Amino acid sequence: MNVLRTGATAVAETLAAHGVDTAFGAPGHPLHRPLTDAGVAVVALPDDDAAHRAAAAYARVGGRPGVLLATGPGPAGGTGTLLVLTARGDGPPRSADETAAAVADALTAMRGGRLRSVAVDVAPGVLDGAWDGRAPAATTATPPVADPDAVARAADLLRAAEKPLVVVGAGAAGAAGELTALVQALGAPVVSTTSGKGVVDDGHPLSAGASVRLPAVAGAAADSDVVLVVGSGFACPDGVPVIGIDVDADRLPPGGVGLLGDAAATVAALRAALPRWGSGIGVVRAAALRSECREQARADGRAFELVNDVLREALPAHGVLVGGATPVSRLGSVHFFPVPAPRLFCPGGLPAAVGASMVRPARPVVVLLGTGALACASDELATAVGLGLALPVVVVRDGSDDGRSDGRTPHDVRALEVRADEPDDLPDLLLDAWEADRPTVIRLG
Repeated sequence: MNVLRTGATAVAETLAAHGVDTAFGAPGHPLHRPLTDAGVAVVALPDDDAAHRAAAAYARVGGRPGVLLATGPGPAGGTGTLLVLTARGDGPPRSADETAAAVADALTAMRGGRLRSVAVDVAPGVLDGAWDGRAPAATTATPPVADPDAVARAADLLRAAEKPLVVVGAGAAGAAGELTALVQALGAPVVSTTSGKGVVDDGHPLSAGASVRLPAVAGAAADSDVVLVVGSGFACPDGVPVIGIDVDADRLPPGGVGLLGDAAATVAALRAALPRWGSGIGVVRAAALRSECREQARADGRAFELVNDVLREALPAHGVLVGGATPVSRLGSVHFFPVPAPRLFCPGGLPAAVGASMVRPARPVVVLLGTGALACASDELATAVGLGLALPVVVVRDGSDDGRSDGRTPHDVRALEVRADEPDDLPDLLLDAWEADRPTVIRLG
C-alpha cells in the first residue's frame, strides 16, 4: 500500500535525519503525527509557554537543539538553541523542499554554536501537499575561526594585565575545560551569568559563582585592567578594556577586541599564548570577591541558603536542579547551589523539569519551587504524572504566593505528596522520590 508523503513528512524526516529524537508542543499542532511516524517522540504540554520552557530546558541541559511545536506565533526573540516550528501560514510561501532546507539550515547553525532561536513557519498548504523528495542530510557547521591578529592583540592585553577578570555565559558551555585552563593561566577570578553557571566549577578557587547581578561584580569589573567576556552579552563598565569571544558578531563588545569564533578553539588559542600558571594573587582576589558576593546575596536570599545547601548534599554531582522564577531559586539557588559543570542548573519551573528529564532519563532531576509556582503548574504536574517521571518537586513557602496558596497538590493531579518538617528531612525523601513511578511533591515546612 502506498503511503501518502506530504510536506509534513518532509519536515518530520528532516528533523529525524538531523538527530532530533524529541520535540515539545501543545496539543493540536499538525506535526504531531508525522513526527511520531518518523520516530521523533512528541511530549505534549498544556500550552505554548509550557512547551517553550520544556524545549528550552531540553536544549540547555542536553547541549543539543530543542524543538518547539508552537500553535501560536511562538516566542518572540530570545536566545537558546531552539527551533520553533509554527503552522500559521504567516511566513513566506515555501515548497516542501524549501521548508525542509530551512529546517536543516537552522539545525546546522545551532549545532555550530549559534544561540539564537530560529522560527520556521510552515504554510498549511505545504504541510498537506504531496511530497516525493528526500530529507536533506545532516551536515556539520564550521564555526568561524577568530582572526589570528585579533587573538594576538587579546593575548598581549591579558599577558600584561595585573587584575584581569573573566565573565562567562551560556555560549561558553562547550569550552569548560579550555576556560578552566585559561583562568588558571591568567590567575584571574571568574564569574558567570545564571545561564553560564558551572562552566568553570563553582567550587574552583578562582570562581566567584553566578554573581553578575550583584554590585560586587560591577565593582570588580570597574577595578580590573582587562575583562574577558566569553559567550555572554555582559556589559563592561565604560573605560575598561574588554575582550569578547562569541560566534555571534552582534554580541561582541563595541570598542573592544572582538574575537569572532568558537569559544573552545578561541580560548585554547589564547591559552597557548600565556604562561602555564598565573600569579597566586588571583586566588586571593577571587576569594575576596566570592566572599563579598556571598554577603550581598545573603541580603535578599539568606532565608533560602539552608535548603539549597541540603539539596546540594543530597543531589549527586551529575544531577540537575531546576528552579523557577521565584525567590527560592533566583535569589537562593543561583548563589547557594554550586554546580561542578555546565548544564546542571536550569530555570523554567515544572515544564523545564519535564524537558530536563527527557534528556537522559536515568539522571536524577530535582525541581525547587515556591508555593505560588506550584499553584500555577497543576497542568504541567499532570503531564509529569502522565509521563511517569520520578521527579521530586520540592516546594518552599518563599512569599511568591502572596498568601493565596497553601502549596497543596491539586486533588485531580495524582502525584505523590509528602511533607518535610525540616530541610534535613529532604535527603531521605528525595531517595524515595527517585524510586517512585510518578512525581512526588515534597512540601517543606
